[in-house]
Amino acid sequence: MLTVDAIDRVDRAIRFLKRAEWAGWGKVPEYRAPGPLVPEHTLQQRERPPLIEDDYARTQAAKAARRARVYVAQQRALDAPFEAIAKAKATSGQVEAQGVSRARSARDTLGLVSYATSGTQTHEEARRPPREKLLINRNAQRVKRMRTTVGHAARLLHFDAHSERDAQRWNKKFITLTYANGDDWRPGHFSKFRDALRQWCKRRKVKCRFVWVAELQMRGALHYHVVVWLPKGEFLPFADTRGWWPHGKTNIVTAQSPISYITKYASKTTSAEAGGYPRGARMHGHGGLDVESRRHVRYWMAPIWVRDALSGRADIRKVVGGYMDKFTGEFLASPWRVSVGPGGEVWAYRVDQQETVQ
Repeated sequence: MLTVDAIDRVDRAIRFLKRAEWAGWGKVPEYRAPGPLVPEHTLQQRERPPLIEDDYARTQAAKAARRARVYVAQQRALDAPFEAIAKAKATSGQVEAQGVSRARSARDTLGLVSYATSGTQTHEEARRPPREKLLINRNAQRVKRMRTTVGHAARLLHFDAHSERDAQRWNKKFITLTYANGDDWRPGHFSKFRDALRQWCKRRKVKCRFVWVAELQMRGALHYHVVVWLPKGEFLPFADTRGWWPHGKTNIVTAQSPISYITKYASKTTSAEAGGYPRGARMHGHGGLDVESRRHVRYWMAPIWVRDALSGRADIRKVVGGYMDKFTGEFLASPWRVSVGPGGEVWAYRVDQQETVQ
């Protein structure tokens, strides 16, 4: 119910509006169409950039585009390990939910063969999970270690080289060392070439950065692929003419993408081909990594269950019975035990499972 004071206040407000000659008093408001949601200047067709007619300008534009592509490739190479971690964590739960069949298929792809047997079990034995002995394919293990080490070492060396003062002036060389005869390989041949390369870099006060991979040709001969990072203005001599490689021929080309070059040859080797390497021949190697980079490589060489338990800052070292963080002294006991069969085959089984009779 309105009071006298309220009615008086309303009358005073109406008289004030009439005295102010408010144009909208007592009239229906006019309709105004809404404005466009997208500004008109964005709807206009974009003008194409003018064609570059000058040869110098065209060359500079091509160089700028190439630098942009190289930068994007470097960033993708740096982000690849972290994307792999995120992908592994995202898919770990899905793999566990898919059951034993998916786990066995993943185990077979890593070169592990199950030799578990099933027999008559008592009620007490049936409550415990059966123990499976896994036959380890050592050639598949070697190939996996080579691919992991070569990829991370090349990425770290490339990043370290471009982090120096003359970051944009580097000469990446791809060297191929071949034998004249397929049976000429002997232990120490590549070591002599590596020592000669280090002495050559030392005389020129250049840090020796290199990654190499050994590959078998179709004729069964062993040859080497080497990527070397040198400052601009340093020209690497041919190893066969300088006497560094007197066993055959050498070829040197400029590597635009050194990481892709060396990882391509590392991925070509299969576990079947790894068994054909001469006895005592190494499959890969690297040089020039600093202390932090070597710790980084050791981290990625550790098993995934060790990487999940320890942080990325850990210095993982393999010790008797498991793995240890050198910084904190934390020890992780391995749940696996390894035994060697009478024929030299290597078997692995988990210690928390029941023993299976072969």
